Amino acid sequence: MVCGATFNMSNHWYNTKKLMQVLTRFCESEEGGDARVQMILPEGRNPMQKEFNIKEIKLIENKLIGPKYEKYRLMILVE
Repeated sequence: MVCGATFNMSNHWYNTKKLMQVLTRFCESEEGGDARVQMILPEGRNPMQKEFNIKEIKLIENKLIGPKYEKYRLMILVE
């Protein structure tokens, strides 16, 4: 199970190859491959800001219960 897996690159830049490696790792598991993807924007950001750097990518368990809710979410935190 990959729940809680995190890739934090806050001191580095993601390039295309690294991003694909991370996403491929998530896709290799059933949980990660079927997870819904969400992007989390920083609080208090300038509303004019249009470009962001990826800070962290993690797979978390969805706390909502019921058959119509997905079990996992892939969260992409940007800064």
